Amino acid sequence: MRIGLTGGIAAGKSSVSEILASLGAWILDADAISREMVEPGSAGLEGIVREFGEKILKADGTLDRAALGAEVFSDDARRGRLNGILHPIIKSEMLNRAGRIESEYPDAIVIMDVPLLIESGWQDMADEVWLVTAPLEERIRRIALRDGLDRRQAERRIAAQMPDGEKAKYADIIINNGGNMDELKAIVSDLYAERKYGKKEKKTQEQ
Repeated sequence: MRIGLTGGIAAGKSSVSEILASLGAWILDADAISREMVEPGSAGLEGIVREFGEKILKADGTLDRAALGAEVFSDDARRGRLNGILHPIIKSEMLNRAGRIESEYPDAIVIMDVPLLIESGWQDMADEVWLVTAPLEERIRRIALRDGLDRRQAERRIAAQMPDGEKAKYADIIINNGGNMDELKAIVSDLYAERKYGKKEKKTQEQ
């Protein structure tokens, strides 16, 4: 089974991913894979250089993320071209890795951890889409604590993303991460067990 896991900034998607990994799920992290896809000699990096020039490279030939960010920041057209280079490569790699896992472990639950799963239109990769949400005030508090931003800056970051209400239209499961970690673990553990064992099998194991 393939589960697409997504959520806005400070909603707690990473925490859910960590819980699922501890339960035995296979995690495919789109951010980690994207970094691999732009290593020196990769097709991804070559495509970026062709589009933006060698000015986005460091002296050692690795990608200068700050320089690339400056190229696409506030320029939707250039950012679109960057996504057009990287997104197909990342998606293909995720699907390939999921296929290899499932070939070796047919009953595996594969988590496709993608921050922009819905915005990118990648929900078709998954059998289910899980959306992690949290109350606005809690997200603002977490951003301030984690990133040292003030309230207005935190609100801007949240407002720059697709609203949860829009994402919810594509979600099969919505995980409200407004409580504490123990509550989140209980919710995620139950969801995982239902998909891994089935409700009846789970009850049998508990007896």
